[in-house]
Amino acid sequence: MLWYVIHEGVLWHVIGSPDVMAEQIDKLLASAERPGIMVQVLPFTAYDHAGVEGSIAVYDFDATPAVGYTECHRGGRIVEAQTEVADLMTVLSMLRAAALPVRESAALIRNVRSELR
Repeated sequence: MLWYVIHEGVLWHVIGSPDVMAEQIDKLLASAERPGIMVQVLPFTAYDHAGVEGSIAVYDFDATPAVGYTECHRGGRIVEAQTEVADLMTVLSMLRAAALPVRESAALIRNVRSELR
């Protein structure tokens, strides 16, 4: 299972060209339709969300402890201490709660895609 929370700003910030962005958004939408992949958008209206310090990834395995990765102004770091990983999971849970539901997120992504035409 893959669960992504992306900020609305990354959808609107054109990198390369509108055609390049449209292609990337098409790939994102196609991925979001696959089983086991969830994509949520953290909207601009969630201005006081828990993820303001940088991106977070948590890799949760069946047979070994979860590992995190977080980025900030001066770089990133791997997080292996389980108390810190638990803190990252809490932040991720708060981001998921602040983000749009999966269906509304897909609708917003499609709307951004239509604006690129």
